[in-house]
Amino acid sequence: MKRLFTTACLLLALTFSAAAQTTEDDTIYFEPQHIENKAGDQNIRLALGLVFPLNFPDIPSLFETDGTQLSLGGMGSLGYHRFIAKDFALGFDVSFGFNPTIGSHIFNYVPILFSAMYQPTWNKLEFPLTLNIGFAWESYNNDNYFPGLIIKPEIGVHYRFNQDWSAGLEASYIFMPQFCELYGTGENYFGQFATISAVARYYF
Repeated sequence: MKRLFTTACLLLALTFSAAAQTTEDDTIYFEPQHIENKAGDQNIRLALGLVFPLNFPDIPSLFETDGTQLSLGGMGSLGYHRFIAKDFALGFDVSFGFNPTIGSHIFNYVPILFSAMYQPTWNKLEFPLTLNIGFAWESYNNDNYFPGLIIKPEIGVHYRFNQDWSAGLEASYIFMPQFCELYGTGENYFGQFATISAVARYYF
């Protein structure tokens, strides 16, 4: 009876030991599905995309097809953001964009934007909602305009691969007016554009 009792105790001890080992292993190898940002986190943002002219040279031509529109163009951006709360970040963005014209000229612009971003998350998906406001250097057919106001609201969806990287798609609307009458150099222009971009972000 004593031998049977001893054997039972040994088996029970081995069972608890195995269970503890399993729990410890699970703790070591557990990978959380949700990666949460916190205040102080930063990221560098790289984007490449297409620019679709919605109207040019004025707002009414948005609804017309009279040949005044620019052609499809492109834009590249490099930005920086710092989180001041787990879902809110401030930063800046520098871009270079271009759109060819009917006459084979190029409309170039370099926006420098200050950004405020609210970013809700779900599992490994991130949904950045960004408002960008700033100024731009604009050039067309040897005519330069600076500083030009630019307003750019933006939405996106990203997949967070790990602590360091996320990637996704973003879409934006750009309002880029030129108040030429203010300087006595011509008529006012109100350019409107839509963009869609592939975006990668590095967190640190």
